[in-house]
Amino acid sequence: MRFLVTAYFLLSLCGTMTSVAISLHFAAHDGGAALISAILVSSACAQIFIAPLLAPVFDRFSARSIAIAATVCEVVLLGIILVVPIAPVLIGVSLLSSALAGLSIPALFTIADEYGDEKNQAATFSMLDTARLVGSFVGPVLSGLLLDIWSLRAAISVEIAANLIALAILLVLKQASSAPESDDDPKTQSFLARVLEAPALLLRNEQSRAALMSIWAAIIFTSVFSVALVFYAVDVLGAGGLGYAFLMQAFVVGRILGARRSKTIAPPRALAVLTVCGIIMGISIALTGILHNLIVAITCFFIAGICNALQVAALRLVITSAVPAEIQPKALSSMGSVNTSAMLVGYIIGAPIVTAAGPALALMISGVGTALLTVLSPLVRNLRSRL
Repeated sequence: MRFLVTAYFLLSLCGTMTSVAISLHFAAHDGGAALISAILVSSACAQIFIAPLLAPVFDRFSARSIAIAATVCEVVLLGIILVVPIAPVLIGVSLLSSALAGLSIPALFTIADEYGDEKNQAATFSMLDTARLVGSFVGPVLSGLLLDIWSLRAAISVEIAANLIALAILLVLKQASSAPESDDDPKTQSFLARVLEAPALLLRNEQSRAALMSIWAAIIFTSVFSVALVFYAVDVLGAGGLGYAFLMQAFVVGRILGARRSKTIAPPRALAVLTVCGIIMGISIALTGILHNLIVAITCFFIAGICNALQVAALRLVITSAVPAEIQPKALSSMGSVNTSAMLVGYIIGAPIVTAAGPALALMISGVGTALLTVLSPLVRNLRSRL
């Protein structure tokens, strides 16, 4: 299990390194803002539209085989960047890499579930979440240093090496158990039926439907926070780049701690944890828009980070509990697509909100919206049950 966690750490490290390295590379060229926007939009669209179309491969191949194939493809894509580091190639590689992540991440969680403690799925997922977040924390710093000291090719070379180590770990791992077989033979199902199988099951289950509806709406407002944060740090707090970095890292450190604590979540209480954490997170973000103080903001964003990680963990437990074991990889892929689609909407509306309302009020709107929309779904469900 520790080797698998190490592999996920390395893959997460590489994912953030690629994004930061390409963004910094573009930032040094004319039209960099447009190119960076193209990267962000293409990556989001890949997870929303392409990843769900790839999900049926889980019906044909084991999670281990898919993780290995995705890592091999990632190494090939990084090799292409190394040889041809031009804008169209970088954008295309970013799109394909995001689509592959829609396969590799569910595959790794499925493998971990097979290797981990059957009685404590939350603890197993907690280790992977912690590895992912630590990788996301270290990746940007390492990528930035490599670009400052050497070049884009140096950063990509380190990523290739890390991916090869992760690939070696996946190759030596033995299949923990035979892949579960679905009641419906994939050969008798149409392609569309296999694509829609997991989303249909999730929407038919009352708890997963409520969780996805609640989190989707809340993520839209939470994403506004991401857009407003830099302007809040610089224009409202006057904290400059260093203050912005402290605020960002407070949120990330909170997420790492939250991922570690997520092992204590019991599956029957996952939906309640999702709701409570959404409310606390919303209040924490809203407070920063009211109390314009750097220390208060760092504290609030740290709390928001803890809640965010607990929400992600709770949602994953709701999702995996709502579908049969053989559908879990596709269900986790669907969860990623839903979350990314909400983030994209939030990024799109975030800029107009910040421009019209200002950073502080935008944070208040983000926090209040997150809290209200998190609690709205459970309230509606309770009202319906009483009628």
